[in-house]
Amino acid sequence: RLDWIDGEIAPLYSKNGRPGIENRFMIGLPLLKHIYGLSDEGVCERWVHDPYFQFFTGEEFFQHTFTHERSDL
Repeated sequence: RLDWIDGEIAPLYSKNGRPGIENRFMIGLPLLKHIYGLSDEGVCERWVHDPYFQFFTGEEFFQHTFTHERSDL
């Protein structure tokens, strides 16, 4: 796993407030969007149908719906 990323980014987050979205998701989704030249809508739609996208962003099991609020992107 890429747990070292969490260690590098952890000082940037506060312990107060709402829990954040997983770092692997928040870093992975924009990377996939850029690599494949997708729009926000396109990357979210492809994420639902592509198990490789889901694994890359940290999902352990295949999801049939987009598990995050699109406005969080």
